[in-house]
Parts: sequence; structure tokens; C-alpha cells
Amino acid sequence: MEIKYLKEKLDKVIFDSLVSRGFNELRPPQELAIKAGLLEGKNIVVASPTASGKTIVAEIACLNNILKKRGKAIYIVPMRALATEKFNDFKKDYGDNIKVGLSIGDLDSDDYWLDKFDLIVCTSEKLDSLIRHGAHWLSSIGTIVIDEIHMLDDVSRGPTLEVLITRMRIFLKKAQIIALSATIKNCDEIAEWLNAELVRSDYRPIELKEGVYFNNKLYFDKEEILLESESEEPELSLVEDAFKKNKSTLIFLSSRRNAESSAKKCSKFLLNKLNNEDKVKLNQLSEEVKNVLETPTKQCENLAECIRGGVAFHHAGLVQKQRELIEDAFRNRILKVICATPTLCMGINLPSFRSVVRDLKRYSDEEGMGWIPVLEFKQMIGRAGRPGFEDHGEGIAIAKSEEELNLIREKYIEGEPEEIYSKLSVEPILRMHVLGLIASGEVSSFDKLIAFFEKTFYVHQFRNIEKVEYLLRKVLTTLEEYEFIKIDKEKLIVTPLGKRVSELYIDPSSAKRIIEALKQSKHNYLYLLHQLSLCTEMKPLLNISQRDFFSYQEKYTEYADELPDFPSPWDYEYEDFVRAFKTALMFFDWINELREDILVDKYNETPGMLRSRLQNLNWLIYSAIELAELLVFKEDLSLLKKLRVRVEYGIREELLYLVSIEGIGRVRARLLFKNGIKTPKDILKVPIEKLSTLLGSKLALKIVNKLKEEK
Repeated sequence: MEIKYLKEKLDKVIFDSLVSRGFNELRPPQELAIKAGLLEGKNIVVASPTASGKTIVAEIACLNNILKKRGKAIYIVPMRALATEKFNDFKKDYGDNIKVGLSIGDLDSDDYWLDKFDLIVCTSEKLDSLIRHGAHWLSSIGTIVIDEIHMLDDVSRGPTLEVLITRMRIFLKKAQIIALSATIKNCDEIAEWLNAELVRSDYRPIELKEGVYFNNKLYFDKEEILLESESEEPELSLVEDAFKKNKSTLIFLSSRRNAESSAKKCSKFLLNKLNNEDKVKLNQLSEEVKNVLETPTKQCENLAECIRGGVAFHHAGLVQKQRELIEDAFRNRILKVICATPTLCMGINLPSFRSVVRDLKRYSDEEGMGWIPVLEFKQMIGRAGRPGFEDHGEGIAIAKSEEELNLIREKYIEGEPEEIYSKLSVEPILRMHVLGLIASGEVSSFDKLIAFFEKTFYVHQFRNIEKVEYLLRKVLTTLEEYEFIKIDKEKLIVTPLGKRVSELYIDPSSAKRIIEALKQSKHNYLYLLHQLSLCTEMKPLLNISQRDFFSYQEKYTEYADELPDFPSPWDYEYEDFVRAFKTALMFFDWINELREDILVDKYNETPGMLRSRLQNLNWLIYSAIELAELLVFKEDLSLLKKLRVRVEYGIREELLYLVSIEGIGRVRARLLFKNGIKTPKDILKVPIEKLSTLLGSKLALKIVNKLKEEK
């Protein structure tokens, strides 16, 4: 359908925006959605491949309702990085006509300021926390977009998304729901649950050729292509072939270690094939990526070395700035290859000519080594093919034998993605959401709690309310034992403590652990760090090899007076206890100013994961402060408040005053302290020349002027 036929139906803002971006014709999913009642306010589920135009369907619905004064629009995504990307896109495309907001931060806030925005992008966890805080502007939502709704199948993110959707459907009965999904087997089941029209399409803007690499040959549906390469190694052969065509390659691997190893190998292989112009740009990028941190770690140096050869690795161990630099360089065709873990395929727009899935098997604690889901494979290869650059893309799996070649063709190339299943029936996850429902006043009795869960995807899918009822009774008993709720016959009443725990958005079991820790007489930094490391939010804990368990047990004896009794190796909690101790020691070294590059090496950690853990720890300390204030544990408050600042900056206690000055971090604070400058008052006593020598003239002058103003 040509866009001009919609001129009368679409608001001028929407029509002009689409035309200005080159949309002269609607793609099949967009046309089908409009025919299904998108502009009339009907709920729509769009199930189609990556890059098929699903987001435009959501944009049209949001803009249509906003401009017709039918309320705000909320756009829910699974990850913060994707939220930021969508926010930037919407602001660029529609910022002149509507107010676009982003909410991904503080989980202990109602973000009242979002009231002035028309379109709000957020993660499911953030929206869940906003509901718990009773954000008043939520009642004015007229459009709900759920991006990547197939994430209902994800054990970590799915339950929160499912409860959130159920709450929104009850709370905002008149709101239009737009759910965007990958092509899955049972998308009709999701559409039924949401009372939505199903739009299913296999359309892609450019052809995706799916094939298998084996023995230096590419096996596609109707052709076999022999690759002429210097190497017989699959990754190198595929990378070289794409490089000769001036094309880019994404390689997906099962672990960070594999991604780094593959990147190193590909970089070494490509280095001497790059032209001088590429080398200059890559050397510049390499230095920029290497020096993101104050002191480069081994990982930073390894990444920088790979980049010199036109290749980068990409995983959760990188810090945000490094990821952004790598993604931009790949989009701009400076980087030729990215070797990534599967998290990269979760919605971030990073297309390439060729997507290669090297590792089709992955280890899990439950099942050992097993094949990855077909849906995950399709999502990874869906990145292949860049509109405007190529007439087709290639999604390639690697086979190690002829037997595997046939199996992969049958399972992954010719096979369909699996059905997705609700993951709501997990007791620890239910604990948090049941408390949230009671605390917000959405349910006030057991019957109402059951009525709520009858509306979930889990009950819609399995028709098994009995199992849920059994689990809910267990959860309620636990919450009552924790003193977070009271049960008066069938009536459910939240306590002030339970209300605060719900608002803090932490697992009730973590809150209980924190409260019990605060009751103990052992009040020291390492004890608190160990107890906080045992909380649910800190998982996964640092790994410990079997041979190292005993050495950490020996290490524990050095701090025996400050810590609880060490459990027996036969106890259920032994392994987590020791791993939490190792994690606590890493944090303890951090707040005692061990250099970051030495720290990550000592604990076999990555800079990105260290920052993620510190962020989670910071939130748990904040939660502990809030609970200590509520329960009047006065002696703990000072220690906790100091610990929070020490964790934020990675400093010893003596630098607390100095880091309160804007522009002073752990390195500058230590430098000042070594030179006898220990407080903000000391700074004003020092000659500006000396301060300029230590901090640089610009920063020194700025700090002095600010301190004089405050004085």
C-alpha cells in the first residue's frame, strides 16, 4: 500500500514524518496492522522478523493516540541500552511535535516529572517500580507498547513483564496495547491473552539467505559455494570472504572467553589486509577504547589490540562507553568484525552483511551442554542484511561434521522457532510481585489475589490455577513470617515495613537478610559487604574453582572475629557462602583503593561486570539505609552512609570529605591527600599555583570558585 492513500487517515505530523524518512510505501506488517484496526484503537500483536518494520506500527499507534488527545504512550523494552536507543530515535523523529521522555534510573521514585511528557520509554522493571510508587500520571496512559514480548519466555525478565502487563490491563482497561514479537510458533496464544488482533508476516526488507558452513563450503537451500580462503578455520574463512567483498561480519559465541579468543584470532588474521586509511582510523579508535578507564585493564589492552586489526569483542564485561564506541564504529564500517555473546541480538540495531553463529551449543547448570533454541538462532541471524547497503544478508551456522551439517539444516535452517512459555511459577519471583500487589492496594484478599493471577499468561496458557494457588499460599506464609504483611482470615494487609520493601524493589528475602544483619552485634564493613553479597540481587556471585574453596576458607579465619561462623562443607549454603565471601573481599579491596586494573585481574572479573556489581551493591546499601531508618537502627546508619560513598568512589574513609567536591574522584582525592590537602577547607588555604599543578588550572580554578561561593 502506498503511503499517499493514508494521507486522510493519518495526522499530518505522522504522515510528514514517514514521508521525510523515505516511507513511500507501507511494508506488509504495517499495512496488515492498519487493516486490523491499528488506527481505530484495537489491540495488535505484530509477529515478524527483525528489520521488518514492527517499530513503525508502534510509532503510528503512539502518535495517533497522542495527537488525538487519547492519553500518553508508554514504550516498554527489556534492556536499558535498548531504551536509550529508542528514546534517541523517537526524539530525533518526533521531538519537534511531542515531548519524549526516558525513565530507566532510580527505582525508588515516582518520577513525577514524567507528567509533562507524551511518549515515555522505559524498561519493564522501571515501570513496575513506578506502579509501586503510585505515579499519578500512569492513569493518563492511552497506549502501551511492549517491545520484544517473546521475552515472556525468559526466566529472569519474563515474570516481571508478565505481571506488569497483567497490572496494566486491569488498571488501564481502555488503553490500546501494541505487542511486538519475533516470529514464534504460538504468537496466536499471546494475541488471545491480550484480546488482540494478530498480524503475522514473514516479510523482510532484504532477503536473508540462511545456510551452514562446513569444510570450507557454504550450503544454502539451492546452492553450494566454495570459499577461497587462506585459512581452513571456519571463522577466518567466513570473515575473509566477507572482507574481500568489503562487507561486515557479526560472529556470535557462547561465552565471553570464546568471544575474546575469536576476536583475537580474527584481528591477527585481518591486520595485514587492511589499507592505510583503515589502519589510521582503527588506531585512533583503539586508543580511545583503551583509555576509557583511568588505568587500562588487561581486558582494555586486549580489546584495543584486537581493534587495531579491525575486530572487536562485545559482551557484558565491557563498560558502557566502550560498547558505544564499538557499536558506532561498526555501523560506520570502521570495524569489520564483532565477536559477541548473544546479548547483542536483544533488539539493538547493529546490522551486518553476515551473521555467523559459531556456538550452537551452550552449557547450563540444569541440562549441561545442549542445543540453543531455534528462536535464539533466528534472532541472531536476523541481524544480517543492511537495508541500503546490500541486496541480501547471510545467516550462517557452523557445522563440525557432516552429521551436524544435516542436523543443523533440519533443526535451525528449515525448523520453526519454538513456542514460548510463561515462567511465572517460580516461588522467589512470585514473592516480590505478590508483595508489590498487596502493597499497592491492587489486591486485598486471597480471592482477589487469585483473581489477579487468573488474568496472567501463565493461567491462560496452562489453565492450571491450582498450582498457582498452592505457590501463592506458600509465598503469603513467608511474607507473613517476614512481618511484611498481616493475614486476617482472608484479608491481606501490608505492614509499613512491607510497603517500604516493595517500594525499594528488592527481593523480600534480601530485605529480611538485611534486617537480620542489622540486628547483629557485628558492625563492620566486611561483615556488611558479605551479608549484602548473599542477597538475591548480587547473583551470579564470583566463581571459585574447587581447589580454591579451601584457600578462601583459610582466608576467612583471618576475619573470624568480624564475620559469622563458617558453615560446614556439607551444609546447603556452603558454596554460596564462600562465593559471597570472595565477592565481599573484592568489594573490600575496592573501598580500600586497590587499583581497578589490579582488582579485576586479582578476582578474574571484567570492568563492565565490576561496575554492574557495584551498581547493585550501591542499591542494596541504599535499601539497608532506608530500612535502618524505618526500624530505628541508629548505630548502623553512620556506617552504612559512609559505606555507600566509599563504594560509589572506591575510597578509604579518610577521603570522604574530598570526594564530596564536584570533579574529585578516587585518584584526584588520593593525590590531594598525599599532598596534605584533606578537606575542602584545606583547598582554600593552598596557593592556586600548587592546586593547578595537582589538578590542572581549569579544574583547580573551578573548584576554588565553587567552594568560595558555598562559603
